[in-house]
Parts: sequence; structure tokens; C-alpha cells
Amino acid sequence: MKVHDIFVGMVLLGVGVFVAAYSQTLTAPRNLSYGPGFFPMLVGGGLALCGGALVLQGLSNLKAAPLAVLPDWTGDARKAVRFWILPAAILFYVVFADALGFLATATLIVATVVAVRGASKIRALAVGFAVALVMNIGFASFLHVPLPWGPLTSVSGWLIW
Repeated sequence: MKVHDIFVGMVLLGVGVFVAAYSQTLTAPRNLSYGPGFFPMLVGGGLALCGGALVLQGLSNLKAAPLAVLPDWTGDARKAVRFWILPAAILFYVVFADALGFLATATLIVATVVAVRGASKIRALAVGFAVALVMNIGFASFLHVPLPWGPLTSVSGWLIW
């Protein structure tokens, strides 16, 4: 969906103002005049400036462009499923990662995405498990990122070195 620059600009402006305002709540160390809020304040200010510029540009060509245009894929169910599978996968991970654990959740997500793209169910499940296992080992063992284990907590030591 293509929306007019005014709407995109207002969203960027709002996010930029929020980030800049929130960055002011981060306290600086005692001996420095800048701290952890310095970079977010710059990013928020930049987002707000870009958003304001988009709003002004959108106001200048308000009559030339429609406010919203639906993309071509909205009429084709297969293309719509291919589009919505990734936001649905992210939502699925957020909701079920703690209960199922990373390994099971990532396996289901990757297998579903691969199957939607046209692979057989067996191949999709094998690829999903292999990718989830490699990611699990990489994040947990090498990067030391704590991942949820869900029902596999008792055997989690087997996959961490």
C-alpha cells in the first residue's frame, strides 16, 4: 500500500519527537556532559526533521497524488499470503517463544515460510530445523545471547558449549 507522504511524514515526525524526548530521560554519567541519551537524541532529531520535510513535501503535491493506493498483490491470495507470512511469523515468535522455546518456535517459523514459498513439507521441516539449530548454537554458544528453551530447558546444556 502506498500512502501519501503526509502520513509517512507525520509518523516519522511523531517517532522522532518520541525518541528525542525519551532520550532526555537517560541520565548521563557524573563527569560527562553527554551520555547514553546523546545518540538517540540525534537520531530522534534527524527523524523529526525528515518527517517534517516529508509533511511539507506532501502538502506541496497534495492534489497531484492520491492519499492511498493499494498494491497489485492485494487481488491475488497467494501473493497476499507471501506478504503477510513474515509479519505473522514475527507475531508468532513474540507470542510463543517463551512457551515453546527458541528451537521449536524458529523451526516452525522457518518451515512455514519455506513451505509457503513452495517447498515440500518434509523439506521445509528439515530446513527449518537445521536453520533453527545452527542459529540456536550460534546465538547461545558463540554470542552468549540467552534464548528461551521452553520445554527443552532440561536438555539445554547439550546445545551450549
